[in-house]
Amino acid sequence: MILRLIKTRWSWAIWLGFALIAILWAWPRDQWGLIKARLLNEQAISRLGFGGYLAFDVVSTTSIWWQRQQLEKLDPTPYRDFLIAHAATAHNPPTAEPRPLKHVVYLQLESVDGMVIDGRWRGRPIMPFVESLAHNGVYFVNALDNTASGRTTDGEFLALTSQVPLPRPPVYVTQNLGRIPSMPRILKSTGYHTMSIHGFNGAFWKRENAHTMLGYDEMVFEDDMDLKEKIGWGWSDREVLQVAAQRIIDADQPLFLHAITLTNHHPYNYVAGIEGDAPGDIVAEYVRTVRFVDEAIRGFFATLEAAGVRDDCLIVIYSDHDSAITAELAQRISVGNHLFHTDTVPLVMVGFDQPAEKVEVMAGLQDIPVMVLEELGLPVPRTFLGNGWGRWGRTRSAQHGGWQSVGGGIEPWDWPVKPELMTLMAIQHPERLLP
Repeated sequence: MILRLIKTRWSWAIWLGFALIAILWAWPRDQWGLIKARLLNEQAISRLGFGGYLAFDVVSTTSIWWQRQQLEKLDPTPYRDFLIAHAATAHNPPTAEPRPLKHVVYLQLESVDGMVIDGRWRGRPIMPFVESLAHNGVYFVNALDNTASGRTTDGEFLALTSQVPLPRPPVYVTQNLGRIPSMPRILKSTGYHTMSIHGFNGAFWKRENAHTMLGYDEMVFEDDMDLKEKIGWGWSDREVLQVAAQRIIDADQPLFLHAITLTNHHPYNYVAGIEGDAPGDIVAEYVRTVRFVDEAIRGFFATLEAAGVRDDCLIVIYSDHDSAITAELAQRISVGNHLFHTDTVPLVMVGFDQPAEKVEVMAGLQDIPVMVLEELGLPVPRTFLGNGWGRWGRTRSAQHGGWQSVGGGIEPWDWPVKPELMTLMAIQHPERLLP
């Protein structure tokens, strides 16, 4: 036993020695921050070289190992107490009987800033159709971008598990998500067929693997669809959303459908090409592409309406994260709402049994699953950190921290427990947080 321990310590010492050399060699490079934010292996190797990638990988591996060590020794009592207190103030009790099971539809938009809803570009609405839905549904003006290094997948994690993602590395590429309470698992247990649809490669961000672990019955990716129009990274949003609409129409049981759009992806110059124009500056092209997405959503709703199934759907329209040109966009467009924070995303709830409302207090993507389950009359898991109907006003972001609405403004707030350990506990040991 002693000999084995000595060998183990020597192995760690040698490994850490090589790691330190690699880190010192790679650290001065300018691209380190970019790679740290994205965690894409091929980008790391191409930008940093193999040595730089090794350093990056060592830092990530060491961080994960350290987190696991902390987690194993963690006393879960303060975390359970926090979740009990949170649920008492942020969640509404379930109804006596579950309500009729409508289709639940997530329309997850790529890179749309919250300010484009009610915003104007050269005097015209930027997303006129989604804006009309917002004015007739429940519209959250100050839904914070709660994501971090995982970007799109962080947006999914928030809307599916109501947990704040890790600042880094992204949960989709580093965590086993087979145990965390999630919307696909919950809805499948109540009779739903659960599916995701995305017009790109399922291996990117390990999305197919993550969706399998989160409990989806079915996943539809680029190779699973025989479509005609590719724009930028993959199949166009207008064709993918038509496939999604048809799956709703053809469903013979309640459906949870998570449609992930792609056309409005940086650098936002793909639509110009299919329209036969030379791309303009990035803000003009962003507006053009967002309007293309708006028309795709209009077509999706029109198809549901023509088939007589729109009223059978609870539809949540939200963006995964901001555009990364938010500051420039705010200077170039006319912003129509009072934003407490510029880094917001659209969040619109359509078809819910709620009066039309423009909600101006702080909200976040982790509120979505709580509100959906409350609408369906289903219990909300204790690990869900979002707010229920009428309980809004606080949210926590992986990159911006906690904010709460106070009077006519906002102020910071924090948890009595460590946010990262809360997320890791919910992922790896949810049973320690549940009754």
